[in-house]
Order: sequence, then C-alpha cells, then structure tokens
Amino acid sequence: MPEIRSAEIIRFPGAVPPDGAAQGRLRNALAALDAALARQGAAVATWRQQMGALQGQIGTLGTALDGLQSRLGTLDAQVETLNAGAHQLDAQADRLLQTP
Repeated sequence: MPEIRSAEIIRFPGAVPPDGAAQGRLRNALAALDAALARQGAAVATWRQQMGALQGQIGTLGTALDGLQSRLGTLDAQVETLNAGAHQLDAQADRLLQTP
C-alpha cells in the first residue's frame, strides 16, 4: 500500500477592510443597485398591469368571437333554408319545362 502524505494547509487571508475610496465606490454601487431594483420593481408593476389589461381584452375578444360564432351558425341555418328552397324551385321549374 502506498504511503499517505499529508497536504500542507495554507491559511486563507483575512478580509482586508476597504479604504475610504473603496467604501465610496461600494456606497455608489449599492445606491446604483438600489435604484436599479426600484426601476425593475416599477417595470414589473407596469408589466403586471399591462398583462391584466391584455387579459381583459382577450376576454372581450373571446366574447365577441362567441357572438360571431353564434351569428355564423344562424346564417348557416338561413343559407341551408334558402338553398333547400332554391332546389325546390329548380325542381319545379324542371317539371314545368317538361310538361307539354
């Protein structure tokens, strides 16, 4: 069995406190991040509002399409009735033309 050697453990350097300029940059970065998060929150709120409006419009469109489908069904029945009447008139005209 091979000989096991222990590894040398290197100590992780401790945190170095930032100097004044670095703290200023950190403060500026945090302020910019806070502002970006506020803008993102406003954008998400606007997006949700628009999605609600879109949902309402889709509902209105669905209702209009249901009405259109109903009217098309009525129109289909009327066309079938007219078509049947036209066939009856055509048949009657053929009978009248065949009689001497």
